Amino acid sequence: MSDDTETDGGTTVDVTPEEENLVDRLVAAKDGERFVAVAAFVGVFAMPFLLIDVLGVFDTLIGLSLGGFVGLPTLILSFGIVAVGYNILLGYTGLLSFGHAALFGSAAYAAGIFSNNVVASPLLAVVAGIVVATLLSWPIGFLSIRRSGVYFAVLTLTFGQMLYFYAFGPGSWLTNGDDGYTPFDVAGGPDLFGSLAMDASITTLFRDVTGLTLTLTDGLDMTVGYMLAALVSVLAIVVAHRIIKSPYGLILKAIGQNEQRVAFVGLNVFRYKLMAFILSGVFAGAGGALYALSKAGLTVHPNATLYWVVSGDFVIITAVGGVGSLAGPLIGAVVFEYIRLVVQGITVPGTEFQIGSLWRLLLGVVFVVVVTLFPDGIYGGLSSLGDRLVERFGAATDDRRPVEEVEETGGDD
Repeated sequence: MSDDTETDGGTTVDVTPEEENLVDRLVAAKDGERFVAVAAFVGVFAMPFLLIDVLGVFDTLIGLSLGGFVGLPTLILSFGIVAVGYNILLGYTGLLSFGHAALFGSAAYAAGIFSNNVVASPLLAVVAGIVVATLLSWPIGFLSIRRSGVYFAVLTLTFGQMLYFYAFGPGSWLTNGDDGYTPFDVAGGPDLFGSLAMDASITTLFRDVTGLTLTLTDGLDMTVGYMLAALVSVLAIVVAHRIIKSPYGLILKAIGQNEQRVAFVGLNVFRYKLMAFILSGVFAGAGGALYALSKAGLTVHPNATLYWVVSGDFVIITAVGGVGSLAGPLIGAVVFEYIRLVVQGITVPGTEFQIGSLWRLLLGVVFVVVVTLFPDGIYGGLSSLGDRLVERFGAATDDRRPVEEVEETGGDD
């Protein structure tokens, strides 16, 4: 008998390696921080290959342009990071906010303004976006959390719309109004550490550094900008996992289930709810800054960042992927951005009909189907399927008793 123990309901049970099969070990490891970090790392770096190369195969097979484009994975990660933080607020604390576009858009503008007027550093621009969104989330959360339910949602929506109209009107001197703001408006584009061009491909950098030619497919041949977004995403996922699994995260879950009981214990519910809102603001700041990074040389527009519909998009992303799960918001971001940016450009074979602006109608159909078939979102449905497989194969493994035990009992009869 080894020294390894498991605690269940206050009872300590010794567990030997022989009593654990491979399925049990995988189930036990799936919530570990190292497993989450590795899975996030593999997922974000495999996503461009899957979206561009794998789906691009269907372009020639069935005549539909299903393959993604180079900038799509970065946009997915920028929205996915916001959704991961938003899930801490909605999925665990139970607060439905319709004002996260204010945090997302403010961070995008802050990153762009910082890069054009202070220093054209993508890393510092991300930090600037996080700082602005965090500082802004404190007063918005402090005033909104004093109300609950629909009143909280309406208050956050109101603050978001205030910033939206400010960007169009009185603040147009700062945001450039309806013309949009161009981040990293410098000659040659932004550089990382002042040396690596953000739009340079990994193949080019590898050739310049080593003198060797590295041939990669489009999906694997990522840009430096995507590498930065991927690393920030992995860090955000690990931090979110640490928060959720910490005692602080357990209190947030308890508040989401029954905040009155948490208050009876003597905990300051208002303070924890405010901190949940601020934490979600940190993630919104990182996502907004990465969005501005993806728009280098293009424009950041109030309609795409500060409008209330963007806040609704974060709700849909989280709900489709799976509320109350770590991977769910990322899956929802993939589905949402793929439909918004790829599916809308598809032309129905044999006709001249293009989906175009009807992509939101298609998104609504997908949302209804997912909610009907998988009430816990896509990740919830996949998780349930995985649990059934684990139960089936795990039970099959456990039923194999040693020969000595069968001989002593005389079989099952």
